[in-house]
Amino acid sequence: MTIDTSRRPDKIRGRKRDTGRTEAILEAAADLLLEVGFDRFRIKDVATRAGSGTGAIYRRWSTKESLIIEAIRNMPVPEAVVTDDPVADLRAIVTPKCVDSAEKPDLVPGLISAMRSDAGIEEAVKEGYSLEYLRSTIARLIGADHPHLDLLTDLTPAIALLRSSFTPESIDPQAMTEEIISLILSVAKPPST
Repeated sequence: MTIDTSRRPDKIRGRKRDTGRTEAILEAAADLLLEVGFDRFRIKDVATRAGSGTGAIYRRWSTKESLIIEAIRNMPVPEAVVTDDPVADLRAIVTPKCVDSAEKPDLVPGLISAMRSDAGIEEAVKEGYSLEYLRSTIARLIGADHPHLDLLTDLTPAIALLRSSFTPESIDPQAMTEEIISLILSVAKPPST
């Protein structure tokens, strides 16, 4: 028996991958990751939010982790808010972080857990992690050459992580925001004599 191959195309044909669909999936994945964290992240929820099927996702990413890695790498890097009022600019950065700590106390610990269990996720998070937007705003208050600039930059997310991990039920986002800003401003003031 002979098979007629004269009618077969040289290349296998199929539908072109829709880049708009890919972008919608990545955006939905990033949003969902930030809303529910790694542990409650489900491909079917991404598909629902992106308006696609799970098959469209699995054709692009073979695992939940590979989708998360690409979603993290595509997240925009936060930029510093710059107005004439650096304290208001700092408040605009710190307040959402404190609100997230209160409303989603498992988010960062879940991400840390995911980083420990998957080297690709760890690499993607570390590549994209930057506090430069926060650092530059604090520098406007205390000076770019201040010896504690980096420490104050690190303390802001550290305080939020500590409280969301150990005392999430007692977090008052507005009070925490004001405490962080007061701490930074106290360093900005010259010591009293």
